[in-house]
Amino acid sequence: MQNVDPEFREMQHEVIDQGKRLSRVEGEIQQLNRTASDNVKQTIWQFVIFTITMGAILLGGLNYQTNALRNEFNARFDKIEQQMKDMEKRLDQRIDNMAARFEDLKQEVRGRK
Repeated sequence: MQNVDPEFREMQHEVIDQGKRLSRVEGEIQQLNRTASDNVKQTIWQFVIFTITMGAILLGGLNYQTNALRNEFNARFDKIEQQMKDMEKRLDQRIDNMAARFEDLKQEVRGRK
């Protein structure tokens, strides 16, 4: 019985040591789980913010390009409109000149009669 008691005590101490080690390992695992969970949450929020930012950049870029194209086409249409007005003026002047020449020719023809 004497031999059993020291072995029993030694085994008890080993069980207590193993229990302490197990508790420490469980605590470390819980801490790692919390850290991993926090990292996952942070990564998700970063992805959400990144997605929103990319969407805003896309919309802003499209808006900028649309306005740039609109302004360019408006400038071209204004230039074409101005050219049309200038052509109309020149055409009106030519018609007036031709009418004046026609009147001159009429008078010359009448004067020869």
